[in-house]
Amino acid sequence: MDAFARDEVEFLKQAGLFAWKERLTQRIKGALESLHDALAGRIGPDALLAPEQMDWTRWQLVRGERFGDRPYAYLDFPQYFSRETKFTYRSMFWWGEGLFFAMILEGALLERYRTNLETYYAVVADRELALSLSNSPWEWHATGPSVLPIRTDTNEAVMAAAQCRTMLKLQRAVSLDRLDQPDAIVREGLRTFDGLMPVVTKTGS
Repeated sequence: MDAFARDEVEFLKQAGLFAWKERLTQRIKGALESLHDALAGRIGPDALLAPEQMDWTRWQLVRGERFGDRPYAYLDFPQYFSRETKFTYRSMFWWGEGLFFAMILEGALLERYRTNLETYYAVVADRELALSLSNSPWEWHATGPSVLPIRTDTNEAVMAAAQCRTMLKLQRAVSLDRLDQPDAIVREGLRTFDGLMPVVTKTGS
């Protein structure tokens, strides 16, 4: 085995790195818990077009170490998963990449979500939102060929892509630079959720 390079040795000596990482991860976890509390105050069966079996008290907060070889944490709330149906709002922190907020929709109500997107496109457009073109809802990209921005000038492309898909993932990526602002995760999570509400609301308003 080759010798470690000097910069590798110096890095291996940085034991304080792990304490710093854990402290920051706990702060991210606390922010996601606060986002859950804030979301819980504004959603419910009377407002959202969700599966009938939805348990509005159910949520999960997950943290892990190796998504794309980097740590992550995410909140799913509201959430409903079955073999045929997905209805969740995922708020995800991904170390080194950014914050991602996404509504993931699949199942019997998909056509109604498409109709809402088309009807209220002008309300949803130009709010930093995008339609994911990935075949998996668990891939996360801020930009690139698998991300179609939802803007006024992309109306036809977005609706054509949405009609071809068996699952809709409507997302917004936020730079980690915004974490230097107070309550950034809660504010950006609520902002994204509010922007997506016309797609998943019973009234579309």
